[in-house]
Amino acid sequence: MFRALATLPLLAALVLAVAPADAAANGSLGSPITGPQLDALWAIDVDIEIVRVGDPDEHERTVLPRHRATVPDGHAMSLHSVVRTDRGQQEFNLAVTPHHHPGDTVELEWALEVTEARYRPIDVASYLLHRLQLDDVLELDEAALAIARADIVAVHDEPHRKQVVIGGELHEIRIFARAARG
Repeated sequence: MFRALATLPLLAALVLAVAPADAAANGSLGSPITGPQLDALWAIDVDIEIVRVGDPDEHERTVLPRHRATVPDGHAMSLHSVVRTDRGQQEFNLAVTPHHHPGDTVELEWALEVTEARYRPIDVASYLLHRLQLDDVLELDEAALAIARADIVAVHDEPHRKQVVIGGELHEIRIFARAARG
């Protein structure tokens, strides 16, 4: 028994000497798919837009124009848009992070924040001067968070659509994603 224990360090040294010096998890199933080698994964094509939807008689009005990008798995994509309204301005911030899932399904983590700044109240004389373009531009109050929404959804060959009410008007978020394998 003592002889077997004495040969154990010799056996361990032999195994370490035979193993290649550059042995690593690279190139094996032990490599995590969200690790530091994100450039080796398939990219994901993402289309994003936000439109204001109204009555069936009205046309949709684009708030955040359609934006297309190809991003690596797990990388965030952010869009920003400021829209003037008859009551002030709205600032849209949309962030989307796509992730691969089995069967060409893509998981989307998205978050929308909309801040709203209303015009400061003015009297009739100031309004008339403004309309005649004889006075400065209307001033905005401090911006305040109007809405914040976030979700994690999976899409496969169809866009994710989410309707939200912002400032009393119905808007629709449309996100389409597909793996860019080819």
